[in-house]
Amino acid sequence: MNMTMFVAAKRLRPQEIATFFRKDLRRVVSTHIVMFRKLLFEDGELPLELAALFEDVGNRYLDIAEQISELHRARRTSQVE
Repeated sequence: MNMTMFVAAKRLRPQEIATFFRKDLRRVVSTHIVMFRKLLFEDGELPLELAALFEDVGNRYLDIAEQISELHRARRTSQVE
């Protein structure tokens, strides 16, 4: 379930949405930091897993950007109605 579907299902207030979303973002970013530290600070060649991590992280952040945009579009739509 993406963030927009969760919000629609729960009918949360904007502040509750922001709090929930920030908690999820902190978890995601913290996980990525740990993974990058492990792969970036190893001696020797850059591991192939680092390329996969960059791709996965990039895709995840694009998903997050779209979810934030969806929330703002939904909010604007509900204010117009």
